[in-house]
Amino acid sequence: MEVTPTVALMPLVDETSDGGTPWFSDLLKKSFHPSTRGLLIEQDGGNEPHYFISVSEFELWVGEVEKSLGHPLGRKLAHAAAESEEYRFLRTSEELVNSFFKRKRMQKRFEQVNENWNIRGFGQIELMKEEKSSTKIIIHHRAHSAIAAGLAAATYEILTDSRYRFHWTDDGNAECLVTLETDRRQIPPAQKVDERWQDDDASDSIAEGMHPLELAFHEGPGQWSIDGIRMMGLRRDMFLRFEESIMPQVFNQEPSSPERYTWNSIQDEERKKVWSGFAEASRKRFLETDSMVLVAELDHWIHVGHRFLTRLGLGGVKSAEQIDEAGGIKLHLPALFHPAIAAGVLSAAWERVEARPSHLTWSTSHNGHFFEISSLHDLA
Repeated sequence: MEVTPTVALMPLVDETSDGGTPWFSDLLKKSFHPSTRGLLIEQDGGNEPHYFISVSEFELWVGEVEKSLGHPLGRKLAHAAAESEEYRFLRTSEELVNSFFKRKRMQKRFEQVNENWNIRGFGQIELMKEEKSSTKIIIHHRAHSAIAAGLAAATYEILTDSRYRFHWTDDGNAECLVTLETDRRQIPPAQKVDERWQDDDASDSIAEGMHPLELAFHEGPGQWSIDGIRMMGLRRDMFLRFEESIMPQVFNQEPSSPERYTWNSIQDEERKKVWSGFAEASRKRFLETDSMVLVAELDHWIHVGHRFLTRLGLGGVKSAEQIDEAGGIKLHLPALFHPAIAAGVLSAAWERVEARPSHLTWSTSHNGHFFEISSLHDLA
């Protein structure tokens, strides 16, 4: 599949608020179960963890990654979204509507797709023009342009059992137009991409208490918000494919912020550079917000993890211990959506508490993940 582009942190859940849309939040709660380890697991499509983030915040995060790594990444992101969506289709238990009449069959299938897009907050897809050699699809109220283009291309390939090259244009406001052209090359189906880490191998269960998406408000077809901020749900599989696609571009490139992060359980130097780029983007975005981090004792870091990780589906902090006399800590996180994103968030939280630059060391084992966060510079 060949692509050519043309072209705020999730709000805290206020447990005393009552501004949601109950029927829609019930739909989200049925679709995504919160685990005791801090992940939000999709109940179809292979039990894939999802990261729920504001649309505008994700755009800013991608911009920070591009600056950190020194490359435009829209094309890579669209390609990752397309492969991930194809892989989701291959694993879902929901069968596509069938009909003897092609036009009616395609219409019903697009309706099925839009039901799923409505839940994930991606907008709504519409088939505009279908010809022998090319097809035009429009995404109304699209969330992120590159992701929308990739999802639309993969969807049409699945629905027609054909391959296409695609490119897209965006009106800069709410709509994205995707043009697909027949690709006669033999391209194998999307394969599983393994995460490069080990979560805690203990059994998991559904977390009790208020669901992180309890206060979701349905704004319209394909759009929903929390506290007035538009949200969307992103698959971990897409981030893994995005990561893999970036790695060739950073070969022989100097790592960004090499002094800030140590990735002990990774041997691949290119992957370390990409993870540092992801982490640094997450750290900078956190520090751009006015989020307060209050820590008076070590156990408060468990609450910090719940507030800034668990409520987004990024994981959670199980325990914290002191490692030096200068505020250094070691955190145990049983499972993570992606270690680099959590590393950036918790580095920034530590900096907000300690008011000085941080260094983070990550390692993983059968017990999960361990972050050691301490001062970047030796204190006099």
